[in-house]
Amino acid sequence: MKAIWMQDWVGTFAFPEGVRLLWNWQLNNHHYPDWNGMIGAWAKDGVRPMTYMNPYFANLTGHDEIRDNYFKQGVDGDLFVNQSDTDEVYQIQSVSIKFAMIDFTNNASREWAKNIIKNNMLKEASSIGWMADFAEYTPMDTKYHDFNRPAQVYHNRYPYEWAKLNQEAIAEAGT
Repeated sequence: MKAIWMQDWVGTFAFPEGVRLLWNWQLNNHHYPDWNGMIGAWAKDGVRPMTYMNPYFANLTGHDEIRDNYFKQGVDGDLFVNQSDTDEVYQIQSVSIKFAMIDFTNNASREWAKNIIKNNMLKEASSIGWMADFAEYTPMDTKYHDFNRPAQVYHNRYPYEWAKLNQEAIAEAGT
């Protein structure tokens, strides 16, 4: 089998520091207006798409090219990791963007994230695989939904839980 890795399947935006991915984990039809035609043509040559995802959701409020604002959904649903000293969502600043992290200790968060993988990556984007990136970037001053020990204890578990969640989504999708 042959594949083409499409890291930018979610679309890109020219931020002041350069072009960056839109961390919303949904096929961006503005960036790829004929995704199905493109991957259909590839399929004739036995080529399938592979994509990219990480456990972070950028605050993309105001970006018209996204259909569903998953950052807003995550904040509204209490699906992200919080700051250790408050109950506010922990937002990490990365130059021009702020992003939040999936809280893997929260079953609702896990189901939400798995549904994004199953519906957006496997079904809509027809991805046969992806790079499950960046879970090692976990701050030490976080608070989790269902983990009552210091965040440092969960730090090394976070990448494991990210990999496990991806594996569960694949198994549940039956692929």
